[in-house]
Amino acid sequence: MKVSCTQENLAKGLGIVSRSVGTRTTLPVLNNILLKTEKGGLKLSATDLEIGISTWIGAKVDMDGAVTIPAKLLLDYITTNNDKKISFELKNLNIHFESEHYKANIKGIEASEFPLIPTVKRKTEIEIPTKDLEKAISKVIIASALDESRPVLAGIYITGDQGKLKIVATDSYRLAEQTINLTKKISSAVSFVVPQRTMAEVLRILPQANDTVTIYPGENQVEFILGETALVSRLIEGTFPDYEQIIPKKSKTQIKVSAVEFNNAIKMASLFARESANNIKLNTSPPSKISVLATSPHLGDNISEVSGKVTGESLEIAFNAKFILDVLQVINDPEITLEMSDNLAPGMLRGSNDPNYLYVIMPLRIDE
Repeated sequence: MKVSCTQENLAKGLGIVSRSVGTRTTLPVLNNILLKTEKGGLKLSATDLEIGISTWIGAKVDMDGAVTIPAKLLLDYITTNNDKKISFELKNLNIHFESEHYKANIKGIEASEFPLIPTVKRKTEIEIPTKDLEKAISKVIIASALDESRPVLAGIYITGDQGKLKIVATDSYRLAEQTINLTKKISSAVSFVVPQRTMAEVLRILPQANDTVTIYPGENQVEFILGETALVSRLIEGTFPDYEQIIPKKSKTQIKVSAVEFNNAIKMASLFARESANNIKLNTSPPSKISVLATSPHLGDNISEVSGKVTGESLEIAFNAKFILDVLQVINDPEITLEMSDNLAPGMLRGSNDPNYLYVIMPLRIDE
């Protein structure tokens, strides 16, 4: 194996694959990145047996070969190296690196010991504009559960048919759903749950992708094609909850308010709600009264008045401040609408510019 490439390309490729390197593993080769010449270029691969990421970078290949190298040392060495061009050659499992100012020898492990990243049978193809997928993941992932006691809730549900795809997450206290209109119809209905960590990795890599991302769901794995990068992940087994049942179909009270003003009021109230599980109250009265309140027995209390439009009935309802702040950070719309029925029914929040996104939040019990 004898290869030369730019430091920029190599550092970029290592940055993409290094996050899927196994960290808590008894198998030494999982701490390594596989370097392999393929299709006249250099292919970098890493896996922790849950997620496998491969990316291709442009390189001058003088001799084919493959080897695995300790990921942390390789990444640190390449990112610290500020020379423009780096050459490396494999000799008896030692990789000799050379550039204008630096030389190094790093011991590797046989490429044959590196686990095979599964190949997904490409029966069904889903094409999504990159910007749409990036927006969908960032808006939905906030609602997935961090606790893996119910695995399906710690994942992102992807379901679709024909020209529509829905990306959904819920931790049972809140729910986020983004509908994407596809330009290319799906050949058959799909329904699968992807681990939250996988979707976070996809979101991280998306800025490097082309205009379109292709997804191939399989029986136990799913493959994402992101430009020169391919990511394969296991799927979560189990049935995702019938979430559509909890999406409110009608409301008795609706507020329309500036997203920035509402965010500031919720943030202010949250300072006083830390001792009470982020419990804040919302008081609304038509035509325009919106108050955000929080009380702490030890810290004091706070009331913020927000100007907006209130239609329907007056209402007092309590929410978890963090759940509202999370969605306001990603919604990026000038105005939001919050629809409510009563203080025991879920509220539904939408942005003014995206009718295809909704966020449902369960209320908290109000202490009398």
